[in-house]
Amino acid sequence: MILSIIDKLNEWMEPVKAWLDANHSNPILWIALFLAGLAIFAFTYSALNKNH
Repeated sequence: MILSIIDKLNEWMEPVKAWLDANHSNPILWIALFLAGLAIFAFTYSALNKNH
């Protein structure tokens, strides 16, 4: 069961890895990925912060 889930995730990630390899020198891609990660962090932090 676990191996089939891992195998399926690896199968789904192959096109993503190929796309990232083809576009690794695009600065707009890296800025967008960084901003998306920052937004996810901010959302998660605000959802878990109990002081407000």
